[in-house]
Amino acid sequence: MSERTECNYCSLKFIKQDAKKKNMKVIMLSSNFMGGTDIFVVPRSISLGTIRQWKDCDKCPPNGDKNYCKYHVAWMQEITSYCCC
Repeated sequence: MSERTECNYCSLKFIKQDAKKKNMKVIMLSSNFMGGTDIFVVPRSISLGTIRQWKDCDKCPPNGDKNYCKYHVAWMQEITSYCCC
């Protein structure tokens, strides 16, 4: 990878650190968009079932419903178990 681009592993690590500082949690769900994974940073009170009810950009164009847009922070094609930077 280039000097300026961090890998998905490191991006996810920083997302998790930031969420922890804000007392929020990270939830990862399989994406219907070309496979991959949707990353959400949500308050601890929001359950996985609630997130699954949110409508993504395929069902509510252009960017999904209000909560999907508010809490969706990233989409990653592949997340490795090690740093690739």
